[in-house]
Amino acid sequence: MDSVTQAALGASVGFLCWRDKLGRKAVIGGAVIGTIPDLDIIVYPLLDSVQRLYWHRGESHSVFFILLGALLTGWVLQQIIHRHRISYYSVFAGCFLIYATHVLIDVYTVYGTQLFAPFSRYGYALGNMFIIDPLLTLPLLLSISAALVSPSRASGIINSGALFIVICYSIWSLLIQSYADKQFQQALVKMNVVASRNLTSASPLNTLLWRHVAETPDGYLFGYWSILDQPEREIVFYHIPRNEQATASFRQSRAFAVVDWFSKGWWIALETGENRVKIVDIRFTEIPASANDPYQRWNWPFSWVFEKDSQPSQLQRAEQLPQDFSGTLELLTNRINGGTGWLNHTP
Repeated sequence: MDSVTQAALGASVGFLCWRDKLGRKAVIGGAVIGTIPDLDIIVYPLLDSVQRLYWHRGESHSVFFILLGALLTGWVLQQIIHRHRISYYSVFAGCFLIYATHVLIDVYTVYGTQLFAPFSRYGYALGNMFIIDPLLTLPLLLSISAALVSPSRASGIINSGALFIVICYSIWSLLIQSYADKQFQQALVKMNVVASRNLTSASPLNTLLWRHVAETPDGYLFGYWSILDQPEREIVFYHIPRNEQATASFRQSRAFAVVDWFSKGWWIALETGENRVKIVDIRFTEIPASANDPYQRWNWPFSWVFEKDSQPSQLQRAEQLPQDFSGTLELLTNRINGGTGWLNHTP
């Protein structure tokens, strides 16, 4: 999830664990600890572009870090805090919960985390939430604001309520994701489509509109379903070719290998002219500026440029097209409400 959500969650968990002993300092300490796993980027200057993709959300987001990081952070904190004020067990337990919840909500996204790094580089990802979701973040921000103003018993109850809302919202997202997936599967059966792989994930900023990608022999089918759609409305899928032949000249390169690993094979190749190919990780949502834009002009959050007839060892991120985000947001809002928009045409 985004850094604001992670800091807010860490602050809320810290206040839950340490309010009686530390007061509002528990909020500040929890926020700082909640951001520590994402500080893996501080070593980026020592890594090249390929190593960075392997490294981020790797060791610092593993189950081993949750335990070892909590042990070390707990010891450091207790050296700072007077020992008679709080026990080492209490400090360790709080750090453990902060790190565990940080990693857990990162697993909610399609980016995922390498839970068993460095022994396994597989990224575990559920896709039940978008990387930014205001309904997850706002209750936490409100509760920690109350805690900072007055770290009283009342603010402790508010904070516990906010965490309960987060838990309920997480459960909701998983349940509605499962229901949405069934809608997509039924629609594909009606079309006599047998997909080799399927991916259902939350659309940007909400858990009302869901996105589905189905892998077919020659490409992918993209579809959307909203909980606000009319019952009789059929799901329309849009086909985008994989264009695998465009990658033939650089398929054996170090740079392409990391993109293939990172995307778990969920990619398409777009030929952009001038002997260049853009490889797009399609797990992350497409961002059209208008309903009539062809898919070649969509913005894709994770995409890289490759030169044909080369074997690159480094990655080059694709430049994003100028984007009218107000238009994009209007399309998204309209589609959430059951209207047209977003993918409103066949490529």
